[in-house]
Amino acid sequence: MQHFDRDYAEKLRQRLKAIQSDQRPQWGDLQPAALIGHLTWMLKHAMGKSTKVPDYSTWFTRSLMKPLLLKGIIPIPKNQALPASLEKQGIRTIEPGDLESFQALMEEYLRRIQDDELTPAPHPYLGEMTIDEWDRFHILHFEHHLRQFKV
Repeated sequence: MQHFDRDYAEKLRQRLKAIQSDQRPQWGDLQPAALIGHLTWMLKHAMGKSTKVPDYSTWFTRSLMKPLLLKGIIPIPKNQALPASLEKQGIRTIEPGDLESFQALMEEYLRRIQDDELTPAPHPYLGEMTIDEWDRFHILHFEHHLRQFKV
């Protein structure tokens, strides 16, 4: 199983760099520039540094969906969006960022894990997550969006 480590981070950076600014996604309406912002938000969220999103996990998503998703039994759903009520409050899962700032954020995330300085935040849908669960989720999430852009 692949882990989110420095080697993977470099490969991810190279693959993200290969996405053209006008490239159309295979599904959904996420644009390449917004992709980096979305991945930035998710990584910051795992570190407890993002715009706070209320916990809208349920027993079903925490107890059934999370293990099935993290074990790769079910894929990350396509076109998964925030509930409309959160969007109406101005909550977004995108933060400003570019590839260089995302690279720096990945390095900070990995350093904080290595130095045992990271207390992971809960996932908005999946609830409490360990560092290992976030590791697995990040890989699944990154790969989901890389497939979306065929890289």
